[in-house]
Amino acid sequence: MPEPQDIALYASVGVAAFVFGAFLQQETSINNLFDVIKRDPYVYHNRRKLYPVLSTFSTNHEARLWSRPVGLKDKICDRVKPLIKFLLPKPKEEMGLEEPPLANVLDILKYGLPSVEQLLVHKDYIMSRGIETKSATWICEHFRAGSSPDAPECLRYTDVFLLTGGCAEIGRAFTRPIWQELERYVTLKTQKCGSLYTYTGPIFTPKNHGTDKSWLEYRECKNASMPVPVPSHYFKVLIIEESQGPGGDVQPVAIEAYVIKNGHTDTVGCLSEHRVRIKDIEEQTGLRFNKQQQGPKLMTTDQCCFN
Repeated sequence: MPEPQDIALYASVGVAAFVFGAFLQQETSINNLFDVIKRDPYVYHNRRKLYPVLSTFSTNHEARLWSRPVGLKDKICDRVKPLIKFLLPKPKEEMGLEEPPLANVLDILKYGLPSVEQLLVHKDYIMSRGIETKSATWICEHFRAGSSPDAPECLRYTDVFLLTGGCAEIGRAFTRPIWQELERYVTLKTQKCGSLYTYTGPIFTPKNHGTDKSWLEYRECKNASMPVPVPSHYFKVLIIEESQGPGGDVQPVAIEAYVIKNGHTDTVGCLSEHRVRIKDIEEQTGLRFNKQQQGPKLMTTDQCCFN
């Protein structure tokens, strides 16, 4: 018959093995979730709902996702990553099944999703496509010092917003000098500050025809392969970061917004005249640039109203 101390030892080993197995299972699930979050914007959007489902032990998964462990348990979990990767199956690209390169969702959507309708991931940007308008609702891009947002000029907007090359009036704003000035401003800010995020999308201005009721009304381009609505304006939201210290850490500095009319005009004006408030773009588009989802607090520098 086993001695009491042997029974206690066996029980301790059994409990320790169970706890370690549960911990290893959690870390495997969480690390798999982190990998999926980097590829799938829908999982990224709902990640906070998934953390409790996959967790047996409490750690700050959100801080770990952004590589900002805040406690001893989080740092221990990060130390286990090499073991997890050793035990997990090799990724497809290591098995000769390499897929087309896609954007890192964490990198581009660092400051959140304005909407979650029909999200598409491209290797250089992430976009949302409207069901009713059959065109992009917004695209999000991340520029770093050394990259050039205005080269090749307008090509990414042609791909995203025009759908076909048969209707120039859909993207007439992109050929205007004031839009090109805005792109140069984005480039200069990127080179100066080191990191800049942009959201770009169309605006369809509501009409009221002198009544107290308003409704959405837009022209359709009939020259394209399918009827496509013509925006009245295009917006661009800028989230500007600045490198801090030798470690390369970045902090949000300011958020700015601009609206450019989609059409020809004789009076261009200066870029500052097209500066608007974030909430004005939200009211015109139905998008939400949720500052609570934007991580660290941003300093807004909006000054004038939409017109």
